[in-house]
Amino acid sequence: MEKAVKRGKYAPLYRHLQTLKGREWRTSFAELETVLGFNLPDSAWIHRPWWANQGQSGGHSHAQAWQMAGWKTAEVRLDDETLVFLRDD
Repeated sequence: MEKAVKRGKYAPLYRHLQTLKGREWRTSFAELETVLGFNLPDSAWIHRPWWANQGQSGGHSHAQAWQMAGWKTAEVRLDDETLVFLRDD
């Protein structure tokens, strides 16, 4: 599964999160799109479950990317188009 994450559509997010120092990354959806190099799907902008942490054993490729990098999502604010990634110890 890790090979798929490293080569998949969300690999830029995986790589970016691995380079970050500190315990959290506060970001906007727009900044995240810059990291990814493509637009987030419409569902990410309107459905909070898109941002759910789904466990290491499965789930959507976008969630696998942040989870395999050792992070989880928190404080998803659809109205502000922001979220926080936290290191997942």
